[in-house]
This record gives sequence, structure tokens and C-alpha cells, in this order.
Amino acid sequence: MVNNTMRITGFASGLDTESIVRDLMRAERTPLDKLFQKKEWLQWQRDAYRDVNLELNTFQSKVNKLRFSYNFNGYKATSSDSSAALVSSKSNAVPGSYDLTINSLAETARLKTSSAILDDSNNAVKASDKVLASGQSASFKVETSKGFADISVTDTDTYASLASKINAATNSAGESLGLRASFDEVTSSFVIATKEMGDNQSITISSSDTMNLAALISNGGTKADAAANTVASFNEQGRNAEIVFDGTTINSLTSNKATVYGIELTLLKADPAAKTTINIQSDTESIFNNIKEFVESYNSLLDSLNTMVKSPRNRDYPPLTDEQRESLSEKEAEKWDEKAKQGLLYNDQILRGTVTSLRNKMTNVVSGIPDGQLKLLSQIGISTPYMSLDGKLEINEEKLKNAIANNPDEVAALFTGTDGIATRVYDEVGESVDRLNKKAGRPQTAANIDSSSIGSNIQDVAKQMLKWEDKLQTIENRYWKQFTAMEKALSKMNEQSSYIAGMMG
Repeated sequence: MVNNTMRITGFASGLDTESIVRDLMRAERTPLDKLFQKKEWLQWQRDAYRDVNLELNTFQSKVNKLRFSYNFNGYKATSSDSSAALVSSKSNAVPGSYDLTINSLAETARLKTSSAILDDSNNAVKASDKVLASGQSASFKVETSKGFADISVTDTDTYASLASKINAATNSAGESLGLRASFDEVTSSFVIATKEMGDNQSITISSSDTMNLAALISNGGTKADAAANTVASFNEQGRNAEIVFDGTTINSLTSNKATVYGIELTLLKADPAAKTTINIQSDTESIFNNIKEFVESYNSLLDSLNTMVKSPRNRDYPPLTDEQRESLSEKEAEKWDEKAKQGLLYNDQILRGTVTSLRNKMTNVVSGIPDGQLKLLSQIGISTPYMSLDGKLEINEEKLKNAIANNPDEVAALFTGTDGIATRVYDEVGESVDRLNKKAGRPQTAANIDSSSIGSNIQDVAKQMLKWEDKLQTIENRYWKQFTAMEKALSKMNEQSSYIAGMMG
């Protein structure tokens, strides 16, 4: 609301009208100040909920590591020569020592121009040079294990665009021929390779016209050399990897990655004269560390949530208004805010429910596990020995390590099953996050699109504040109007008194 009221200060009455109106408006602003403090509290509370949301998401990501059985692989693999082969063990790997000889690596089928392609002046061509002279056209066929395609070449094609056409070639069904082709400007030559490896991969290029571009792509030289070449078809074949593993020759590998005896191999270097020794041995330490990290994260989360729900609000320290904040030093305001923000989530039902549910999920029997096998965390040395710990867990490290070493599969089932500890804790945290999202919105949600319950409350309070701002402006205008009228009346009275006094000499 625009203030159009003419203001006359106390020139007749001698009153400090500005101060009087300011003091009167300070009292009138009390309802608006309370709304401001309510809005500030709601915003703090929303931010506190979102911080909990982030904390739960961080914990959930750590729980996620224990939901899958491959993280309970009780063995590790080592290679005596990591430059020849990288190794890792799967859950079904058998402990022991194995010899590996790499006779050959798997290769793609690759066709490379044997010498530089030259123009009519015997200069090496560039990628941007035209393949054909003006008015000329030609074609050739490219065939792989996935089918064939006829490549048409016009006088607008450059060596670079010809490589792109080979890349994009498809068979009669519209499926890619699976090729990678490029034209190298440094060597003025083509390199064409299959995307896959193995002796079942091949590249054949052939020409049926007099231009014989297949010969140009394969052999290089000038176009005249290609046209004079009597060979019109050129072929390259891929190759399988061949290894000797623990005395057994394996020559059917169409990739340089393979799994043998539960050992994942990544072949890097072929040397038929060299042997690489692979050792598979027990690795309980990594499993132990993963479980320990999970328990420590759980305890930290539980401690944080319990602190929040048990810290009462200090009502002697409401949020500061702008006027109150200006009257304090920066350090005093910080201390005040610290006390004012206590108890933001005191006795919150979402957090209390999360704590209770998590404690139950961690201690209840895991269903779906046969009798006689591990069904409780306490059976592997993880328990809550004292009620004073508020549900936090303690680890008997020796008992846990023994369980991992002697019953790795049962420990894995305890965490990873349909009702496993990690599975149900992960799901419970996800449900709590959803409830917090509805209550306070996701972290980083902008205020203008926040549809959470607290976000709606903040918007309602903001609307009430706008109405009060207009109302207060009206009240202030009324005060000024009254004081102005009083000053005018006093001024007129003073004029009359002066006139009468003058008449009486």
C-alpha cells in the first residue's frame, strides 16, 4: 500500500511525533513479528528435516554394499604378473595356486591400408580431399559376420565421409555391420576394424566396377594403381585368445576377458614362454571391514536421531526479528540462534518411528533361512548388550571373524536374503526418506515448487504476513492522520490566541 498521507510533525505541539508513531507501531507489529518468528522456525525445521534426509541417504548407500552376495566373496585372487593378466575371484572360486600361460590375445578383424593413398600428382591425400573426380561414381561391397552392404561413392565424397559411410553401413535388415572405420590424415590411410573379437569376425571388401575402390582402400597408392589391380576382393580375419590354464588349453575365447574356475581373467599380454601364477586365498578381512563399517554407520545414525528427538525446545530463545538482530552484535546473534534452533525435531514421530523400526530390523530373526543356520546378528557377535546404548550395536570382533571364516555363505544369507538384515534396513530407510520428503520436501527443492506439508505452511504464513503488512500500513497512516489533524487544530488555536492577545494590547 502506498502511503499518501501528508505528515506534519510536532511544530505546534512540540511533540516528537516520529518517536510516538514508531513506538505505537512497535506494539502494533507484535502479531506480524510472531508470524515472522513462526515462519523462521518452520524454515529451520524444514532444513533440519532435509539434513536428516541427506544423512539417511548416506547411510542407505553404505547399506547397499551388503545387499548383494558378491560383496561376501570370502576369497581374493592375486597374479604374479599384473602386466600379463589382471585377476579377481568370484564366490565360487576354489582356493589354490594355478598356472596361466597366454599364447595369444583375442583380436578384432582389422583391415589397414598397406601404404599411403596418393593423388594424381603422387602426393599423400588429406581427409578433406575428394575420392573421385567430378562426374565420377563408384561402389564397393563391405561384408562382415553380420551381413553385407553396398557402399555408393559419388564425386562429393571425401576420404573422411567415406569412412563415415563404412561406419554407418547396415545389412538388409537395417542392422549395423559392427564396424569402426577412420581415415588417418598422418598416414593417408584407412583403418577398418570389427567391434567384436574372435576368429568368427571378418571383414571383406570387394569391387565389381573398374574403379576398384576396394583395392585403393586395401593397398593404397593412386586410383590408377587401384584400377589396374586384378584383385577385387580383400579379406581380414579376427583371432581367438588362447591360454593354458592349470594345464588345460583353452583356444575358444572370443574376448580378452574370461572366467575360469571362478576366477575372472583380464588378459593383457601374450607370451607363450612365460607363466603367470594365480593364487586364490581366503579374504575374510574385507568382509569383516564392510560389516564393521555398516555397524559403525548405523550407530552414528542412531546416535544422531536419538539426540534430535530427545533435545527439547528452548522457548526462552525464539527466532530473532530483524529489529532484534540489529540490536545485537554478530557474535551475540550467533549464540542466540544456536539456542533458538535447539529442539527443532524434538519428539518427532517420523524420527522416533525410524529409530524403533531400525532397531527391530537389526535384531529380529531373519526369515527364510533353514533351521540350524545363522538367523540373528547376535549369532555372529553383533548385539546390544546394554539398554543404555539406545539400541546401538557392539561387535565381538573375534566371533564375527570366526563366523565369516567358517560360514561365509550363511553370513552372506543373513544380510542378502529377501528378508536379510541389509535388505530390510535398506527398505526401511527408503520408506523413512519418502516420509521426510512429504513432510519437508527433498533437499535442494526450490521454495516455489515445494509442495511438502511444511512448505505449504510456510507459504500460508507468508500470505498472512503480506496481509499484516498492508494492515499495518493502514494503521500507521491513520496515526499520522490523527496527529496531523491535532497539529493543525493546535496551530489554529495558537493563531487565535495570538490574535486575541494582540487585540488586548
